[in-house]
Amino acid sequence: MAKKSVQEAPATEEPKPVSATDKKGKATPKRPNQSKARPPVNPPLTSKEKREAVKKSGPLTKEQKQQAREDVRAERARIAEGQWKGDPLFDKYHLPRDRGAERLLVRDIVDARWSIGQYYMFGAFAILIFSTAGSIQLQSYLFIGLLALTGAIVIESVFLTRKVKRIVLKRFPKTSQRMGGLYWYAIQRSIMPRSMRNPRARMSYKATEDDLGKIVK
Repeated sequence: MAKKSVQEAPATEEPKPVSATDKKGKATPKRPNQSKARPPVNPPLTSKEKREAVKKSGPLTKEQKQQAREDVRAERARIAEGQWKGDPLFDKYHLPRDRGAERLLVRDIVDARWSIGQYYMFGAFAILIFSTAGSIQLQSYLFIGLLALTGAIVIESVFLTRKVKRIVLKRFPKTSQRMGGLYWYAIQRSIMPRSMRNPRARMSYKATEDDLGKIVK
């Protein structure tokens, strides 16, 4: 009987370790992510939202249209002024070929020096006009003059590219810009009339090397 009672006695289970969740009876809530940026109270409208707002407001009056045109002109003038000063915040409004501090520096290098190339367009146009109405002897003289003008521009471009290389590598020794692209950019700008250059010239002929590529106050 004693052996039977021992066999029928239920086996005692080992106590399970109590976790931190079992102590409180529920899981600990997660803290909110404190690093997540809060949205602005009055977020700016997107272009699509602006168009929808204009449609809902109905047709504009004559005064509203006039005010809208004045706002556009004022914004364009502000952008042009920022680009002329060399403010990096307005660099995004430039064409892709004109963006970057290196391109700004190259433009200033070209604009701060007098060059024969800036009169190339006028000279070539005058030679073309006189060559069509003059004698054969005059045409030969004009052709020689055009060759001399072209040769002078080539020699001038060589000195220009050397100056661009020296100043750009001195100011930006680790630049990612291709020097060949900067050379061609400088030559193209140098053979344009000064009044037709875009972006417009910032430097005068009296500008020093320290003035090149800096923000105009």
